[in-house]
Amino acid sequence: MPFDRASRAASYRVYGMSQSYFTRKLTGYLDYKAIPYLLRRFAGGNRAARDAGWPGAMPVVMTPGGEFMWDTTAMIHHLERRVPEPRVLPADPVLRFIDYVLEDALDEWFYRAAVGSRWFYEENHRVGGWELARDATHELNFPCDQAYEVVKAHVTATCEPFGVTAANIDSWIGEILRPWFRVTGTHLAAYPFLLGARPSLSDFALFGGNAAHFINDPLCRRWVDADAPAIVAHTHRIMEPEDDQFGEWLQPGEVPATLIAILAELGRFYLPWVSRATVDGKAELAFASGQRIEIAVTPFLAEARATLLARYVEFRSDALDAVLERAGIRSYFADYVDHAGKLPSYEKPPRPALNRPFGPPWESERAVR
Repeated sequence: MPFDRASRAASYRVYGMSQSYFTRKLTGYLDYKAIPYLLRRFAGGNRAARDAGWPGAMPVVMTPGGEFMWDTTAMIHHLERRVPEPRVLPADPVLRFIDYVLEDALDEWFYRAAVGSRWFYEENHRVGGWELARDATHELNFPCDQAYEVVKAHVTATCEPFGVTAANIDSWIGEILRPWFRVTGTHLAAYPFLLGARPSLSDFALFGGNAAHFINDPLCRRWVDADAPAIVAHTHRIMEPEDDQFGEWLQPGEVPATLIAILAELGRFYLPWVSRATVDGKAELAFASGQRIEIAVTPFLAEARATLLARYVEFRSDALDAVLERAGIRSYFADYVDHAGKLPSYEKPPRPALNRPFGPPWESERAVR
């Protein structure tokens, strides 16, 4: 068959990495929607994207019309306007808000454990880190061993600001990540996706972390195999959606105990921390192990939290509050409505100014000079 360059040129170009949490979140969505795209290995060297104002977080996407856009949550909302079926945003307001709560935690909380688990356990970074460095040599014009050291130094320098260190990584895994695997795996053993028989926004956030890190990196994969094999099956379903049959989301009013358990798990660490930190600028995270760390909030996270609170105001009802109360987390929303922001518009290809939650310290130092 002749090489169809015209068809490829009409595709979205996703500049990212297959070992990247948020790149895989977006490509999982695109695969499910059957939206044509090309994945381009990318270490941040696209000058045209920089000139368009891209702040630096993967992935960045060029539309078929040649426009750049970024931020996975915003891009998915934008693409939902352009390609509405099959929908990934439930119409039921209770399910919609639950979807946003889960996506927020996956994006802003479990991302930290993903990066830390890769770079603070040698077995993981010898696989996942090496793969990342190998693909980065597409742009970094030096040997892969050198690229590996550069990537390792760059990424590990971002970890302490978001609360993960070599000293506390075991607490993150034992007290936050693996309990999350267990409750999520129990739910996914009963339901193929988080909100029923078809994927929603939070499923792609879950998939991104799993495909890039937790199902990919060997030590993490053994944890998931031991704790929650249903998460592996969920990853495979989204990775190859053409092989699956999809049903419907949960019915309005149908919020099973296994889903309540997932929401309750967020009330142990993430929601108490983010509720305090986005008001005070920082808050302490205290582990049962006795370890403590104070984590500051970035402007990116402050905006994400304000948007989530705005969604709570939009979707609030007695039914929603009853579900949140069952999970023990209603106060983390109801008590903070004064901090709600504005709902963003997704009509145009999104280019939010805040799209780099954490960078290495030397980037901040350069910005001050």
